[in-house]
Amino acid sequence: MNKRLSITVAVIVSLFIAVNVHVLFSKKSTVPKTLYVHKYERMTPGHYEEELPKEGLVTPESIYTVYVGDDETIDSWLVKEGDPVKVGDEIALLQTGRAESQLAAWEAEEEGLLEQRSAIESTIASLESDRSSARTNSSNVTTTETPEGSDVELNVDVQVDVHQDGAYAQAIAEAERELSEIDRKLTVVQTQLEQDDARPALISPVDGTVSDVNKHGFTLAADIYSNRKLVTTYVQLDEWQKIEAGDPVRIQEDNLESVIEGTIHSVSEVPATDSRWREAYDKLDPKERENPLDLYEITIKPLEELYNMPFGANVNASIIVNEAEAVSVKLHWLESFIEDSAVVWKLDEQGRAANTNVTVPFITNNRAVITEGLTTGDVAIYNRNIEEYSNHPRVFLPLPLELPSRSDWRTFGWKNYVKYVFVE
Repeated sequence: MNKRLSITVAVIVSLFIAVNVHVLFSKKSTVPKTLYVHKYERMTPGHYEEELPKEGLVTPESIYTVYVGDDETIDSWLVKEGDPVKVGDEIALLQTGRAESQLAAWEAEEEGLLEQRSAIESTIASLESDRSSARTNSSNVTTTETPEGSDVELNVDVQVDVHQDGAYAQAIAEAERELSEIDRKLTVVQTQLEQDDARPALISPVDGTVSDVNKHGFTLAADIYSNRKLVTTYVQLDEWQKIEAGDPVRIQEDNLESVIEGTIHSVSEVPATDSRWREAYDKLDPKERENPLDLYEITIKPLEELYNMPFGANVNASIIVNEAEAVSVKLHWLESFIEDSAVVWKLDEQGRAANTNVTVPFITNNRAVITEGLTTGDVAIYNRNIEEYSNHPRVFLPLPLELPSRSDWRTFGWKNYVKYVFVE
């Protein structure tokens, strides 16, 4: 009898416990629960940056080419590669008998360049006007200018969807690039026309360094690097999409006394073609690329002159593509992370776990930078089991434990510790 009673009591107790466990912990349970969470952070503001480290090369801001079209026009060369030159310095002396025809050729070229300049300025004005008045319709803008009497042909063929402001910006940028190239050619030609007729010569249009002298062939020329130096690097499409003109850059090299600040000077929209700079970069960053055209030139303008760095020197450039004054959480605390949005758990005012949508513009050092959804003072929590509870559970956190140092213990005395811990 006692045995049957014991078994019966045991069964009843077991059923009671099972029913209570089901009532308490089933998914449909409405009984409030408390969850222990030992991973939490109180949000404090900070300055965060997303950096893009790149290998860079010191390059000239501009390259000026002075040239003549007939090898018999040159009497003698006065410079060689590496020579420094000033504005007005003689690069080469011209044959006196051929100087007059060469001057006439430069005058004709100047006239053609001025006409091209006027045409491009008109194109830019037209594009800017269309851009400002564009609303919802689509149109094509195609402009072709070929100044008469010029050896140089200008072709501007731009198809613009006026519903997309970026297309206008791209067209204007391309036209301004052409304008800059024409201005550089005009500087060269007009410098030649201002020289002394009594001593005809090729004249340097800028202060700079002679980089190359071509003494043979159909066109004889000398390339001159301007003194102003830039840093050139190359990026792939995923990096290119993050960079904009004006982004801050930090430039560093062992021979530089300190880090030099700079900004993005230009972002090319055309794949980089073969050049000495591209070839050098490929050796510095020999990554295999499925698409050989997936490389775009980026130039960086230092805020200080790179006096101690020669052309072609290798430097490290850190491009700041994102920065924010914000809070952050550990990356693996995010849930449903898609593009720039995610979900994070935090404590609400009642001490319960609450999920909140947050905006994550970028990630740095395995932390998600959050600009919306969490603010200073919020407590973000992490427990992989939180989402298993249908009702947001109350949360209790570990008590902060701070033990006094040995010197503090001796100074305060054990009797005082007993008094305040147990008596009070």
